[in-house]
Amino acid sequence: MALLDDVKLLLDIAEDETDPDEKLTLIIDNASSQLLSYLTAGTEEVPEVLEYIVIELSVARFNRIGNEAMSSYSQEGESITYNSDDISPYLSAIEAWNSKQDGNTKGVVRFI
Repeated sequence: MALLDDVKLLLDIAEDETDPDEKLTLIIDNASSQLLSYLTAGTEEVPEVLEYIVIELSVARFNRIGNEAMSSYSQEGESITYNSDDISPYLSAIEAWNSKQDGNTKGVVRFI
């Protein structure tokens, strides 16, 4: 699975290390489902051009494990702030993809 390999690479997990695979696969599946909910009706799988969003969402989710309910975390001078909506930075790319799909005439007015 290419997405799993890409996420493992970004998280510095050795490719042959299989311990986190089950957890990462679940995170990737959830990120894919989240992204699909924003895509035009009838889209059944994440388009290749938008797979980077699944990878980025998966890395963000993995890095938040253990801190799910927190919006920020501080310890000994280190401070981490978590984004409350991980998908919001990608909404413009999602909307651009949606607008390019066949049959999408949203916002078009034609006079005859």
